[in-house]
Amino acid sequence: MISEKLVQQLHAQGVNPLLVPRFSALRLHDVTTTAATPLELRLAEALDRPPGDLPHLADLAWQHITQVTGSADLAPITAYFGSAFLRDQATFSFVDIVNHLGIEVFEGGRLTYDTFRLWPLFRPAGPSEVAFAHSAYQELLAAEYLRHPPNLDSAPTTPRLTEQVREFLHRRSQPPPDPAGDCVLPTGTYLVGPSHHLMLKRIDQPVRFDRFPVTVARYNQFLQAVRRDGSQQWDHPDKPAEFSHEPWQERLRLQDYFTNPAYADHPAICINYWSAYAYARFDGKRLPTSLEWEAAARGTDGRLFPWGDHIDLNLVNSADTWSGRPLITYEAWREELDRGRLGQAMPGPVDAHPGNISPFGIREMAGNVWEITGTVLHDLNEVIICGGSYDNPFRALQTSSKGLSRRRGCSNAVGFRCVEDL
Repeated sequence: MISEKLVQQLHAQGVNPLLVPRFSALRLHDVTTTAATPLELRLAEALDRPPGDLPHLADLAWQHITQVTGSADLAPITAYFGSAFLRDQATFSFVDIVNHLGIEVFEGGRLTYDTFRLWPLFRPAGPSEVAFAHSAYQELLAAEYLRHPPNLDSAPTTPRLTEQVREFLHRRSQPPPDPAGDCVLPTGTYLVGPSHHLMLKRIDQPVRFDRFPVTVARYNQFLQAVRRDGSQQWDHPDKPAEFSHEPWQERLRLQDYFTNPAYADHPAICINYWSAYAYARFDGKRLPTSLEWEAAARGTDGRLFPWGDHIDLNLVNSADTWSGRPLITYEAWREELDRGRLGQAMPGPVDAHPGNISPFGIREMAGNVWEITGTVLHDLNEVIICGGSYDNPFRALQTSSKGLSRRRGCSNAVGFRCVEDL
């Protein structure tokens, strides 16, 4: 909410927040600016490129590093400087540089800034120390270092990570979504968390996700079994006795949602945590943890959305798509809501957006409905939900988006999907 107020104040002063460096973490590349940044202009000059129509900063900086080093093999430089960034090391002594990269990085064996062969990338930081001329160089090397799974696994337990590192990692990786993927989240270390608190977290056991959220048709099969045989064999041990697994009929905006065949391929909604848990056991599966869910949506490159970093309103069911315009600020979304312009918004078919797909082939993880996870905050009696829904603005549908829901709560905007352990 503090960020929302700052954005509002900047807009009121006629300032575009996307052009303010402090708000770089909020930039979702939905605005194309004609002016290059000072760093991009400097890199273009160093590479003898015209300033118009420049490539991405990651490509420019990588070309400059390659030009300065004069080598196509940047593995030693990446390992030394990239891993150092993760340890929050920003200055480097000449002796330490020699120990890691060899004496040949200095001309004539003299350890001075003037004889340092990589000097165009650095600035003096003391009599015998240097630091990068711009942090983007080292952030790019850190991203390049993290591209390799063994380095991810051996990274510091509390690494220094920035939104720029995440963006560079995605830019340098960009594994394409696999429409025919097996929906398996493999073991490994994944970059997760919001832009201001990025982390590396380990997935120790592979799981296979449902390709789609649980649909009305699938949930009705569960209800038939419950009506016939009861649900004790699938129920959570803490489920209150008064709760049934029937959808909360009074909450449903469409009273025939679970009986009309037209909604058979829509997500099961107005279902509480107890029912989602029981359905998962009925199906021989379980609910994913919030960490598993986010890692499966982000892939190995930390992307903002399941399909990548770019904004495309055609890929999601969100408030922006129902409104027909981008809802950048909280106030803009609230105005649409208060004026009833989102009155027709509702969940749609789970297979309506083929492009809404994660790198592992998992569909519809952004928008349409929030998804209940198995991560419970017991002191609050609440469960974490992920992904955003049809009545949320587009920027709230990021892979890191999370909310809280009472375990007994039900909503038209909340559904779920299951996973099975492999």
